[in-house]
Amino acid sequence: MEEQKKQYLEFQHFVENSKKILITSHISPDPDAVCSTLLLGRSLKLEYPSKNIEMVIEEQPARDISFLEGYGDIKFNKLLEIAKEIKPDLIIIADAMNYERVSRSDGAAIRELAREELGSKLIIIDHHTEIGLESSNLYINNHLPATVQEIYELLFNSLGLEKPSGFAEATLLGIITDTSRFKYDNPKHRQTFGLVSDLLDAGASIESLEYRLDRYSILQMKAVANLSKNITDSGRDYSYSFIDDDLKKDASKNPDDFKMACEEFTNGYVRNIDNNYWGFIVYPEFVNGDTVYSVSFRSVGGHKDVSLIAGMLGGGGHKAAAGAKFSAKNIEDALDKVRQAVEDSG
Repeated sequence: MEEQKKQYLEFQHFVENSKKILITSHISPDPDAVCSTLLLGRSLKLEYPSKNIEMVIEEQPARDISFLEGYGDIKFNKLLEIAKEIKPDLIIIADAMNYERVSRSDGAAIRELAREELGSKLIIIDHHTEIGLESSNLYINNHLPATVQEIYELLFNSLGLEKPSGFAEATLLGIITDTSRFKYDNPKHRQTFGLVSDLLDAGASIESLEYRLDRYSILQMKAVANLSKNITDSGRDYSYSFIDDDLKKDASKNPDDFKMACEEFTNGYVRNIDNNYWGFIVYPEFVNGDTVYSVSFRSVGGHKDVSLIAGMLGGGGHKAAAGAKFSAKNIEDALDKVRQAVEDSG
């Protein structure tokens, strides 16, 4: 607890001694990434109105969460370009651990700019298993179920900052999406559910948020049908599925809808097939006109530490939920790479 308090005071020191602050999160942002960026950025803007504070994420989220208050203040743009423009004294990465996770192609260039040219301080606030952790001035990770909860505890419960309007909805959305509405075991459940109770009392609604998120297109139903058709029992304690390459053309017309359907299938089904306790799906993802492949893993109660497998493929996450993106010639090649990583993980 003393170490945590020391970290929080260090955070306050770095912020108060910076004039230009750049807040960012990971590529292919999920709601927790966006909500963390939004809660942190809007809270610091409210507390320090004279500081230049920019919220920048390179890519748009797959889900439409533009209903969040202040969403329009986030710049969805190349991080390197914005960093060169504002020349931040302080960079804060939320829900990710290194520069490669916050930029599709400019991670090394951003690192060089920040370290060598600007001398920017770096703070990392995350909740994932440590894989590829960037060297930083301050690293905060209490392994809470969502980074937005890490930020809430830091800003309001510890530092006593004023809460911006819309804080309850943003915080609750980050928590319910990253936990798949509290599906996973959480050793700090009392802390999380205590916070959720406060957010509900403040006017946020799980039902309202879920209704906004749970709308499905024809393409999404086609994706779910394809994944259902291809579900396979490995015979080795896990299930897996994949999207056929002949669906790529349809999927490329609305990649956000398509990706969201894949996420829904992963969260709802892949670890719950017959007597298996973990699994994964592999599907194409469309980045800057190119096709890469994504894999999403899920495991029941840490039965299998899937973050280790994701790490072998260049990704990361948690013991029970992880993912990665990688290049492959086609879906069969992609499946072979994932199966090899599973084999190598032991």
